Amino acid sequence: MRSRRSVRQLAIQAMVLACSAVVIALSSWGQRQEEALGLDSLFRIRGPLPAPENLIILSITEQTAEKIGQPQSMTAWSRDIYADTLHALGHSVEAVAFDIYFAEASAIRDGDRRFAQALRESGKVALFAFLERRIFPLQEGSKAQVLQADTVVRPAAMFSEAAAVTAPFALPKVPAIVSRYPLRLGSPPEAVLPLAVLELIRPAQSPPPQRFPLFNFYGPTGTIRTVALDDFLAAPESFAETIAAATVFIGFAASFQPGQRDNFVTAFSEGNGMDLSGVELAATAFANLRDGRVIKELGPPARSVVILLWSALLWVLVRRLPQHTAAGLAVAAALYTLLVYGSFVLLDHLLPLVVPLVFLLPGFAAIAYHHNLRESQHKRAALEQAFGQYLPASEIRRLSAQTEGQPPQQELFGVCLVTDATAYTTLAERLPAPVLSELMSAYYEALITPIRQHGGLISDVAGDGVIALWTDITREDVMERLMPALQDLRTSIDQFNAQHPQTPLYTRMGLHAGNVMLGHYGAEGHFEFRAVGDLVNTASRIESLNKLLGTEVLISDSCTAQHTTALRYLGQFCLYGKQQTVCLYTLATTGNIDPELFHKVERCLMQGDASSALQQLSLSLSEYPADGPALFYRDYLTVAGSADSTSPLLPIKIRSK
Repeated sequence: MRSRRSVRQLAIQAMVLACSAVVIALSSWGQRQEEALGLDSLFRIRGPLPAPENLIILSITEQTAEKIGQPQSMTAWSRDIYADTLHALGHSVEAVAFDIYFAEASAIRDGDRRFAQALRESGKVALFAFLERRIFPLQEGSKAQVLQADTVVRPAAMFSEAAAVTAPFALPKVPAIVSRYPLRLGSPPEAVLPLAVLELIRPAQSPPPQRFPLFNFYGPTGTIRTVALDDFLAAPESFAETIAAATVFIGFAASFQPGQRDNFVTAFSEGNGMDLSGVELAATAFANLRDGRVIKELGPPARSVVILLWSALLWVLVRRLPQHTAAGLAVAAALYTLLVYGSFVLLDHLLPLVVPLVFLLPGFAAIAYHHNLRESQHKRAALEQAFGQYLPASEIRRLSAQTEGQPPQQELFGVCLVTDATAYTTLAERLPAPVLSELMSAYYEALITPIRQHGGLISDVAGDGVIALWTDITREDVMERLMPALQDLRTSIDQFNAQHPQTPLYTRMGLHAGNVMLGHYGAEGHFEFRAVGDLVNTASRIESLNKLLGTEVLISDSCTAQHTTALRYLGQFCLYGKQQTVCLYTLATTGNIDPELFHKVERCLMQGDASSALQQLSLSLSEYPADGPALFYRDYLTVAGSADSTSPLLPIKIRSK
């Protein structure tokens, strides 16, 4: 369970994220992203729709001029072509819209008069009007403050007066992606061509409330039924049934439009460069308005409510499913996508898609990941705090990262310290158990605290001693790392003994370096974290040799890579049960004991001169009669020299633990 503080932080971050999402969703930038990414994706997933049956486009293509015997420049075409088109369409059509700008009379006057007469006779023709935009600076030389004036420029007067209605239809040019169209343009505003045609045939039908509704595209170019103008003029009777009661749009609709670029990039633009033409867009807008297929958008309040509800759902998932957040968010995203898609396809409703899925979903996922990571760190810290008294922090991290079973044992180079307290057995016999327990707790604290402060790992605590390891160490760094540790350890023990003068625990120590297996050992659900290997056994043998040598600290030559004045050489020993010989050192004292004493003794013994070795020892003992190692050598040589034995005197073989 998350702590209250963590939940409060999570709630604050979720609220900030939700409010930011609302601001983005209501901004113009956010709306553009919804159109460019969200709406475009919905169109592509949905695919084309069946186009209305009673909507026809008579297209002018790159071959039309040649087939009808007209010049390539359309401004030079005889208006007889359009008059013939209207006559061929007759009165069976519902309405006709020309997406062609007839700017002025042509050189062929009879054709113009015939076209104007055909417009009057039809009575249901809408002509395209040009929208001229002028920009005036409010102050001379100022570019920041300008006045924009849109003026509708009508076709030539003879055509404008003859047509039922004239109307503009302005759209952005490529590379802008077209997604909306205006309902009214100019000053004063007047209906655009698609709306003007609708008002012409259905005056009572109300336009949608949006000033700039979205196109509900039927598909790529050619989806709306299209008939080439030249084919229609060649045999109009064959299309009589097709055009009956239909609304006909006439304009450019081809991959190449002579004399005018009239292509627009939309959601259904194809990779081969085939975009929707202006006349196809005008026909699409008209059909959307007439059939009530205009895409319905949510207003700012409703959009805000959807964003906040979605945020609340994501908050619940992040809050209640901390271990399965990713799966929960994925399922929620899939269900919401289905909701948006179903609403779009079945009801023509557009719900926010980009902000919920592209902004909010990753945002809540990041919040969940951040908080889960913090929770994991808190739990790990609590675990390390709880078990840190029993295991090293690094081993706790290894255990928490292990998914199954115990983590494998590790073979490491390290230094092993073994300690032993003198007179512990006597104390254990005479002290009550509670008193002994309290005493040993204080003693262990005196031992373990400096060991841990210097980076040592406690491998085992048994009876009156500990086994400690330093594994993050190299052979060259052993003495540099361990000499301060030994000094602090001895100081801590001296302080303990000073605090317990009636029950002192003088401590012997042995150190040895080498490879060791470190890990968890046991079976049947009981495991202990310990070091296993010859390193521990050898360090234990070295520690026990303190009794014979009368020393407190013994260090093997494996711990020192070079001679140091901090250590005193004690000689070569073959420890009990061992085949390998080790050279042992102890800490150098502040007295004037000859540091080369045992080197001299060894040289004498190697030459077979035991008497000279004893003489060297006697000289040292006369000055330092309590020197434990010298006393040991004297007794050893006295016994070994008096025995009738051919065994070599070096190395010194220890025959008991």
